[in-house]
Amino acid sequence: MDEVQLTQELVRINSENPPGNEKEVAKYVYDFLDSLKIPVELIEYDKGRFDVVASLGESNGLMMNSHMDTVPTGKIDDWKYDPFSGKIVGNKIYGRGTCDSKGNVATILSALKNSAKSQFRRKLVVAIVGDEEVGFKGSNYLIENRREVFKDVKYGIVADGDLELTIAQKGVIRLKVIFKGKAAHGSHPEKGVNAITKATKFVEEINRLTDKLTVKKDTLLGRGTFNVGTISGGTKVNIVPDYCAVGLDRRLTYGETPAYAIGQIKDILKRLKLDGKIEFDHEPRQAVKISENSEIVKILKASNLKIGKMSGYTEMELYYRKLGIECVTLGIGNYSAHTTNEYVKIPTLKKVRYILENAIKKWCL
Repeated sequence: MDEVQLTQELVRINSENPPGNEKEVAKYVYDFLDSLKIPVELIEYDKGRFDVVASLGESNGLMMNSHMDTVPTGKIDDWKYDPFSGKIVGNKIYGRGTCDSKGNVATILSALKNSAKSQFRRKLVVAIVGDEEVGFKGSNYLIENRREVFKDVKYGIVADGDLELTIAQKGVIRLKVIFKGKAAHGSHPEKGVNAITKATKFVEEINRLTDKLTVKKDTLLGRGTFNVGTISGGTKVNIVPDYCAVGLDRRLTYGETPAYAIGQIKDILKRLKLDGKIEFDHEPRQAVKISENSEIVKILKASNLKIGKMSGYTEMELYYRKLGIECVTLGIGNYSAHTTNEYVKIPTLKKVRYILENAIKKWCL
């Protein structure tokens, strides 16, 4: 079974997240690796939710990682082809997860299949995880509770993103700033304190701050960014609003720390004398940049890959920050990720499988 057939098989197993029903697809991956007589574990990281980890060889290891959960399909009637069919039309496979990221999982499995009977002189760890699309519980569980899995792992390839060698990605902080006011009748606004007015003053300053972010600018990642993504507040037009929340997405360039970015927000609140409360949606993620002189970069560059960057987030940051594994990303392409009629190009699947197989041969065999 090659990467094309594996992609089809994986897509036919529903693993939408939410709700996060990866059990069946995890069992499929486990059985596939077990059939190759590779030491493999099915690891339950939450009730009914699983990671799959396999390992061969010892010392100076290489990790290959991807995820098996997908975003929801949405309205199935809007799809041209059944999102769980893995239908091939021309040189494309259609279905939810084809490019994000079951096709990537398939390239790893196929590359390993072609190398499994070899003698491994260095360690190879394959970590196929769940919950990448929502809360990163799958990877976090392994990092925090099964750290021994990654013992002696030096380099990592996170199979995600586009067909290029991504050595840098921006960090991200997602948070809400909550403003409280005092409710009053809309005909007597002077008797109340308008929380939305507080929020708009804050947003104006955020927009001004955006223009100053060029002070810290990385040659590869560029500058950091602010995006005001949501504003919610008030209950009725004739009531002075006593609550307003502003949702912010802050992307960090290399050289910006989460503490630095959060400090910018706190400075605005202090300067405007606003009592906004900051609540985080998740743990802040740092920007990552791997040296072009890293051995894993040199190995992959030999496959004529373009050096790239990523403004979005992948789990390469988690493994680098928490375990010190020098990670890059390399994927089959995000050109249709999270969209109706998601697809992957078959020639790209074959090319990435070849690149991963070559990386295994050069570093591990």
